[in-house]
Amino acid sequence: MLPNDRQICKKQNWKPGALIFVLMFIVSFLVLPAGGPTLAQSGNWTPPTVISALPDESLPVFAWFPDIAIDEFGLPHVVWCQTAAREEGGLLEQVSYTHWDGTAWTEPNDILPPSPDIVRNAIAADTSGNIHLLFGGSSYGSLTLYHRRAPLDKAWSAEAWSAPHRINQGISYMGDMAVDSQGVIHVVYDDTIFFEGGDEPARADIFYRRSTDGGRTWSSPINLNPSPGTGSSRPQLEIDRANVIHVSWDEGWDRLSGAGEPFHSLYTFSPDGGQTWMPPTTLSYPDSTVAQLTVASDGQGGVMLVWRATSRSSIYYQWSTDGGYSWGAPSTIPRIFARSWSTPFDMYDMAADSGGTIHLIVVGRESKDANTPLGVYHLQWDGSKWLLPEILFAATGLLPEYPKIVVGQGNQLHAAWFTREGGSFDDFAARQVWYSRGKASAPYAPVTPRPTATVPGPTPTPSPRPKATPFPTLGPEHTGLPGGLKTESDDVLRLMVALFPVMLVVLIVIVFKTGWLRKLW
Repeated sequence: MLPNDRQICKKQNWKPGALIFVLMFIVSFLVLPAGGPTLAQSGNWTPPTVISALPDESLPVFAWFPDIAIDEFGLPHVVWCQTAAREEGGLLEQVSYTHWDGTAWTEPNDILPPSPDIVRNAIAADTSGNIHLLFGGSSYGSLTLYHRRAPLDKAWSAEAWSAPHRINQGISYMGDMAVDSQGVIHVVYDDTIFFEGGDEPARADIFYRRSTDGGRTWSSPINLNPSPGTGSSRPQLEIDRANVIHVSWDEGWDRLSGAGEPFHSLYTFSPDGGQTWMPPTTLSYPDSTVAQLTVASDGQGGVMLVWRATSRSSIYYQWSTDGGYSWGAPSTIPRIFARSWSTPFDMYDMAADSGGTIHLIVVGRESKDANTPLGVYHLQWDGSKWLLPEILFAATGLLPEYPKIVVGQGNQLHAAWFTREGGSFDDFAARQVWYSRGKASAPYAPVTPRPTATVPGPTPTPSPRPKATPFPTLGPEHTGLPGGLKTESDDVLRLMVALFPVMLVVLIVIVFKTGWLRKLW
């Protein structure tokens, strides 16, 4: 075959391939959304949004350890610890607060006096128009734990919060809080009580208290499992729709003394509103390195426990069908793997929707390979099996941690977490708090507000309300909720996909009518 013939043959074989390449390039340009550092892969979740605002300062400021609550109107409220470096050295710790006001996130505002020690916080909402805050740190004393309360519409102002009521007796690092359907506030927390004559460092136990009058008075502390010489940490509290109280925590490592290593985790529950507690169930599978235990209940007898072992990459679960009195065999959650044990502060979290589906949120990966990037994942237990994990967030150079999830109005899922910049645990790495909202397939179930309770404490001085930050326009069926599942960018993308066949036909006609490709070749 002559050279000219080979050239003609090559040109004839190349034309269709070149045309397909050009068309594929145009298709990818038209259909794919603009790339970014974050991923929200599931169509049931909104793109993650940073809700913590970094002040315009030269010194580093960190936002971390968020907690989230849903009020009687279905709107989210988020608090976190805001850590700032001082010019003279040392750190300044505060609690920052923001909420979705129906149209936008309000500008974050500090609601507590500064603390020289890190502040760990929990937040809950009742159905009487109040927000409740449980916080540690040293705002009012060395490593103490306090409760305060504020009306929903004034919680952004530090002056609106009630006088602090001390919860712990000794020194505490963190606690958790929830309000049941009768308006009773329940708290669990770690507390170290010092006794004279001991040679070993004092270590914390997990205690429980309750308030039936909105936080004015509290029951006597109950030690849920006296364990001298063994540290206790990471307490979590959940109340199901039958008002059964479920509590989980880890044993072995003590946050305050720094002594010990993860050993096993414990679960207990109270069927009568916190007056009596069942003997704790010990979780020590697959070995004695269990940590990060979390609990949820469907309110119909189903109770789920999820944990990890620091020695393994798997994440484990155990299911009870009789309210936590007996348990099936522990097993492994498929298609999701735990992060390497490099931080003792991370947690898992769960919540149940109105249909009984249990929603789990974890920081993990979909491969055992430790080099696989970490992400925030959402998993669902439908009563008999785990559905495939959904990725909510993954970003190059951002290490997620400490995810929280709550369910509002039966089927509205709200998640928050924080990230460390640079993908490491550098003490000076920037940290930000993120939020995303999803929707479950469960029925919509709005709450019934209770009579508004008056907040005790000083009358707040009027002050201007912080201005709201911009947020995408919401679809009509999600008006009033943050990050509605139909945003402006979603509408544009759907329009482009719908018009694509027409644009493709027009493009082909133009190409062959004008001989554009022949001119190029």
